[in-house]
Amino acid sequence: MKLAGILAGSALLVLTSHAQAQTLVLGPAGIARSEGLGRAFETFSIFGGTPGVAAAQFYSDFDLNNFQLPIAHTFKPIEGSYLDGIAPYAELTPDYLTADRTFLLTPSAASPRSVKLSFDAWSTLAGGGIDIPLGTGFRLRPILLAGYSHVGGDATFFGPNAALFHSLVGGILSDASLSSTLLGGALELVYETRFRGDITLRAQIRYNELAAVVTSASSTALKQNGSFGVASTSTVLSGPTGWHIAANAIRWLGYANGTWLPDTNRRTLGFNAFAEIGAGLQVIAPNVVPGVQGGTVRASAIVGPGVTGWLFSAALDF
Repeated sequence: MKLAGILAGSALLVLTSHAQAQTLVLGPAGIARSEGLGRAFETFSIFGGTPGVAAAQFYSDFDLNNFQLPIAHTFKPIEGSYLDGIAPYAELTPDYLTADRTFLLTPSAASPRSVKLSFDAWSTLAGGGIDIPLGTGFRLRPILLAGYSHVGGDATFFGPNAALFHSLVGGILSDASLSSTLLGGALELVYETRFRGDITLRAQIRYNELAAVVTSASSTALKQNGSFGVASTSTVLSGPTGWHIAANAIRWLGYANGTWLPDTNRRTLGFNAFAEIGAGLQVIAPNVVPGVQGGTVRASAIVGPGVTGWLFSAALDF
């Protein structure tokens, strides 16, 4: 059977970078050529596992479901010496993301009609740094980041010779995996102030730069180290509701967040920027569980060029 010239990787036209197209071409002996697929795999773990990215359901070229549990804590400021007022800071961001989409292929009596690409990515990113007070409510937070990510992929073909095509892309699209060490840093600027009526404002802007260094891959076609930038902003207003649970006060929240991946081509995920607008309730309970300041429930809508989504979550505040 002749497979030369059949571009099964046409399903991957969304997986592109500015530097080169990320394609997979099948020939009579199997894989004839593959380019730039490693970076596309890494994009899923970077998108899901970076602090500031919403743990939400996204609808775009891929349907993505992101589960994230960010934990951050600023410790007691140092007293005395030249470090007076500077506080140690630590964060941990475990994440799990799934993505899938079905693509139509070039029609042929001897080839599949479509292929469903599925990805799952999990990562853990730890950070450590310091809080530097700048006065008038501002704090600067430089952070060192290190972590690990694993991305798995599978391709399910539909139509004639589906099993053959599945085997031809083995290790690259079907039964594929890529593990990477994540190294980098972030710089965050935080502003907090309080208005009359016990209304508080917290705003922050953060930029992350991460390098993904491949440690293992199911195919040499995926072994491609890459660097990624992720920028995020957040503005949160909070005020009293007058409600209580036991002796613990409940506050209302209103927030607007933004995320931008400047080094990620929109065609990889279908988008590279989005805004999140939402509201919620927060219970202030610092004396119930040591190290936990309370809990929050929130709901939000996500919108951006090429993407929509939603979020409903409950989380502890550390």
